[in-house]
Amino acid sequence: MSARQRLGVLFGGQSPEHEISVISARSIMREADPERFKIVPLGITRGGEWLTERETRERLARCEADGTNWLGEEPGRGVLASAEAVADLAGVDVVFPIVHGRNGEDGTLQGLLELSDTPYVGAGVAGSAVGMDKAMMRAQFAAHGVPQPGYVQLLDAELADLSSGRASRETVADLERAVGYPCFVKPANGGSSIGVSRAQSREDLGEALREAARYDRKVLVEEGIAGREIECAVLGNAEPEASPLGEIRPPGDFYDFEAKYRDAGTELLVPAPLDDELAERIRQTALDAYRALDLAGFSRVDFLVREPHGIHVLEVNTLPGFTPISMFPRLWQEAGLSYGELITRLVDLGLERYEEARAYA
Repeated sequence: MSARQRLGVLFGGQSPEHEISVISARSIMREADPERFKIVPLGITRGGEWLTERETRERLARCEADGTNWLGEEPGRGVLASAEAVADLAGVDVVFPIVHGRNGEDGTLQGLLELSDTPYVGAGVAGSAVGMDKAMMRAQFAAHGVPQPGYVQLLDAELADLSSGRASRETVADLERAVGYPCFVKPANGGSSIGVSRAQSREDLGEALREAARYDRKVLVEEGIAGREIECAVLGNAEPEASPLGEIRPPGDFYDFEAKYRDAGTELLVPAPLDDELAERIRQTALDAYRALDLAGFSRVDFLVREPHGIHVLEVNTLPGFTPISMFPRLWQEAGLSYGELITRLVDLGLERYEEARAYA
């Protein structure tokens, strides 16, 4: 029997999605094929300290005892500040990064792994960076003809003026004409609907802009399209595949953080009740969006669908959640791929992309 591959599961991090990352990592560690992989857990605290394998295992044992998903608040100076953490990272055969948000799925972590010549799961540097920044993502969609809601991008000074009420009536009116009400206001960089609000009036808009500006210097105001929330999981490199579809029916106005992770009232329908022709169009559009961002490994594509014909891509999540209730693994389970098999497939795709990249070195 050949030696097991050392699979580094890299998780935690400084984003508001820290706990979601820990939950996802614990699921991956539990379900990965024990005959194929030797798991090497590598955690990052909420403050940014990179933990060694030994320290990470100690923190996970504490999480298990406390019933929490928190690796600690210790501030750090990054992986290069810890020789032991560097050695542990260098000792793995392949990494499954499940760090959400900034410095996780925005290309920075992927760049570190590229520089260290370490194979890893998921999108590369450019795809991750564009996928994280919703404004850049939307520009790519527009260039490739991917259908999406209308939107306006706000930066720095104009965002400050609008959120504080200093903007002229004409400026506010221009924004309202561009997207109308209701509209959605969201940080350009972020995930799990953190900082996202629905605005139905000028007063709501000011509050929503202030909330979004807490998380980013760049904010998107998007047309609020009434429709069904449909999700598609995509898997693959040069020849990606689209999964069966799922539908989300949140109890509130939209699928916010509470509905995603804490509200038992959210309905997740797998497969989504759609006619075959519409479902196939959605799946094909998911592949178009995936290719437009030049992605690899895996992603989840989120849609708003207004029957009979309206399909709008809301976003592509290049590092979808891997918690037990996450839609990405559920959609592939519907296609006959178990959670453990999915992990193996993703690792194989990461190794495949690594070997392909070496051919151009």
